[in-house]
Amino acid sequence: MNFEELVKSRHSAVNFLENEQMTEEDFKNIFELTKTAPSAYNLQFTNYLVITNKDKKEKVKELSYHQYKIHTASAVVIVMGNKNSIEMPEAEKIYGPLKMLKIMDEVDYETTMNMIKGYSDGLKGEQGALNLELSLNAGLHAMLFMLSAKHYGFDTCPMHVHNVDELRKEFNIPDHLEPVMMITVGKSVDKVRARGYRKPVGEFVNFNGY
Repeated sequence: MNFEELVKSRHSAVNFLENEQMTEEDFKNIFELTKTAPSAYNLQFTNYLVITNKDKKEKVKELSYHQYKIHTASAVVIVMGNKNSIEMPEAEKIYGPLKMLKIMDEVDYETTMNMIKGYSDGLKGEQGALNLELSLNAGLHAMLFMLSAKHYGFDTCPMHVHNVDELRKEFNIPDHLEPVMMITVGKSVDKVRARGYRKPVGEFVNFNGY
């Protein structure tokens, strides 16, 4: 399908075909597309925890107010922002090879590193700024994940993540990874429904000022 068809065919799935298994290969294909998502300074803030084990999914269901779609989904994907992404060693891992391959010269490299250092210091210095930045970048990544999943024939539903402390303990999620949202994924068994009301473009878009 073309891009317009892909976007219009993506709906949030309410229920999934139970026992439909997704393989690691399925997820690798989806993530190969997802990794092209933009991020500030290309620092690639987003990490994922893919939960396919039935017992572990049931634990997530328990921590998520027993939402049934978690039970029937092939997997629950926890989308997390990586706080370490703004640290200079991480930036050097991304930009160092570009300098080594002479895709980026020494001046451009040092300029970029200085810009990232200023950006990082600013996020650390303003209360709540880092968490907001993680949410913004992870949100971009998550939307592309859902479109990529649809491209490969899988349906998704974005969800709030609940009881983060318990979730962190259950799955040994380290402190530098901040759960932002979760996505159920699998094959939908919902009948195709009319999309919910969307505001006309003129109601939410203005040009050149208000």
